[in-house]
Amino acid sequence: MHLLTKSVPRRALTGKLLAYALGRRLETDDQPAVRRIVNDAAAQHYRWSALILGIVKSPQFLMYASPN
Repeated sequence: MHLLTKSVPRRALTGKLLAYALGRRLETDDQPAVRRIVNDAAAQHYRWSALILGIVKSPQFLMYASPN
């Protein structure tokens, strides 16, 4: 239960940041990316820079930011 309590706010914050970066609401298809970003950021103790880099490197953001 302790892990769930900590992981939910981290996923929620990451989801909000990703939604802001994409300029749209997140869809169900985006949830694996959110979990991946949070899991990858764990190695760096959930630093802001790790979360932001995870978002910028996510396929969702890269497709949104591409000129096509």
